[in-house]
Amino acid sequence: MLAFLTATLVAAALSASAPLDAIPQTRLDADLRCLLGVYALPEGQSVTITGDGGKQRDLHYTLSNGRFGRLQLDASGGYGADAVYIRFAPCRAGTLQLTQGEATETGTRLRLVEKQTTFSSDGIALHGKLVLPATGRATSAAVWVEGSNNDPTTDDSVWQYELARRGIAVFVYDKRGTGASAGALSSDFHARARDTAAAVKETRRLAPGVRRVGVIGGSQGGWVAPLTATLVPLDFVVAAFAMAEGPIAQDRELVEQQLQRAGFDETALAEVRELTAITERIVRSNMRDGFAELDAFKSSHADAPWLAAIQPRSYTGLFLKFSSAELQANGAALAQGLSFDYEPRPVIEAIKPRQLWLLGGSDRQAPNVATQAILRQLQQRRTDLAVVVFPNADHGLIESIKTADGVAKTYSAHLFDVTANWIDDGKLPAAGKFIVMPAANGAPQGDSPRGNL
Repeated sequence: MLAFLTATLVAAALSASAPLDAIPQTRLDADLRCLLGVYALPEGQSVTITGDGGKQRDLHYTLSNGRFGRLQLDASGGYGADAVYIRFAPCRAGTLQLTQGEATETGTRLRLVEKQTTFSSDGIALHGKLVLPATGRATSAAVWVEGSNNDPTTDDSVWQYELARRGIAVFVYDKRGTGASAGALSSDFHARARDTAAAVKETRRLAPGVRRVGVIGGSQGGWVAPLTATLVPLDFVVAAFAMAEGPIAQDRELVEQQLQRAGFDETALAEVRELTAITERIVRSNMRDGFAELDAFKSSHADAPWLAAIQPRSYTGLFLKFSSAELQANGAALAQGLSFDYEPRPVIEAIKPRQLWLLGGSDRQAPNVATQAILRQLQQRRTDLAVVVFPNADHGLIESIKTADGVAKTYSAHLFDVTANWIDDGKLPAAGKFIVMPAANGAPQGDSPRGNL
């Protein structure tokens, strides 16, 4: 959720390194956007095609079993990945040929209804898109709230198609300064909530027949989604691979998790807590105070073996990697107003819409042990708050699976089904419960008011 700050600081300090996020306001080339969507394959299978990381000519595939990967154009005009090869017919045909191993199948693009639009928030023109089921009607609509990256969501989000093919209308929009949206990049959660509230209003304008409208926030978007409910009426809020604690707690717990995974004991953890207290002071002061203490700590702990375990996925890891001069020169601007001191629990507790939390039990970017404890406490007072835990899932609700050709990435089994069912008042998961899902391609392990963790 702090990945943008990580990427941009690395890029600024090391000019030879490319940023991890897409370059702002790049998007898929126009002649490829007509290829995006869901293609039905034989025997009830499908493949979903989206953009990939804001790249202009690369695509991304997601199979109906959850497996996904990048597609890159080759010299013959086809798109290849590790185990998948796709050749598209001209857009007007709406078909593709998908090859896996020795088998080749024809896919036909579903005629989902898409409505492009431009709407305004804080006087800034934002680009959005409403994706409806093929009937052009839905009883529920969800606004997708992107995480910290700069990708053009209207091209790249797989949620827009995976939920629309399951009967849920989805509105996606490019964040400020990304894709086709105007404005400057912003990580201010309150500004992002205002943008999302404007997107909710635009969704209702484009789909007046929809009965239920809510938001789904992924990663950093999981902080923004509940905030949106304080600005505009919503029927539901989904927080996916998100935290019920704020960015400062995320950093502290991420650093401690890294040390624990590396095998360090409580003595090392006590020392690293001194470090995260210093870095907390720095971010709370908007990169003005605390650098003298940081330099002194670096000097006195230069030989500490646990330093090598701290990775630059956290801002503390970055503060160890770069000099105070570099951080003071670049940090405040590149943080882009990120709401470091935001505390989400009071908002989560007070908002009116029913809530669903989708958590990865092996999340290495947004550790959620404390989040799960908080949600259990809130369930004592809120029976309309449900939690689904995917034990093997990392950030993004992504799992690694062994295949004949190595290791592949897959979305957790039943992820999109669970989400769509809950939005449309399905039975899974029940309100007030913790549901623990199995590894990819299994069935739910059961549910309990106290959880199965």
